[in-house]
Formats: sequence, C-alpha cells, structure tokens
Amino acid sequence: MYPILIGVILLVSLIALVGTLYVGKDINKTIQKYEEQGDTAAAELERSRNYEKASNLKALSIIYIVTFIITTILVAIFIL
Repeated sequence: MYPILIGVILLVSLIALVGTLYVGKDINKTIQKYEEQGDTAAAELERSRNYEKASNLKALSIIYIVTFIITTILVAIFIL
C-alpha cells in the first residue's frame, strides 16, 4: 500500500509542477507583451490593479490548495 501512496503523492506533485510552469509561462508572455508596448506610470498602475484580479493567481492558489489537501490526506492514511 505504501508504494501506491508514494506514487499518488509523486503524481500530484508532478501535476502541480506542470501547472505552475504553465502559469509561469503565461505570465512571461504577458510581461513580454507589456515590454513591447512600452511602460508608462498609468499603464503600470492599471496592470497592477488587473494583476490582483488575474486568473493566474487564482489558478496557482487552486493548484497548491488541492496539492496540500491530497498530500495531507495521504500522509494521514500513511500514519494511521
């Protein structure tokens, strides 16, 4: 049973890593787009406000919360 738990933990961690890399790649594309357009103080302020509402932050939060919950459950099973 332990190899199955370890396998599930590794799989969940791998999925979280891939999701994180995907979100990071998306953020880099957005940053490059802004750099090509040029920066002004007003544009930076608008981007700052939009970033707080960005789905990237929500996606990362969901990825890490799900990973934490699944890992916690599997560790509890392992201990009990």
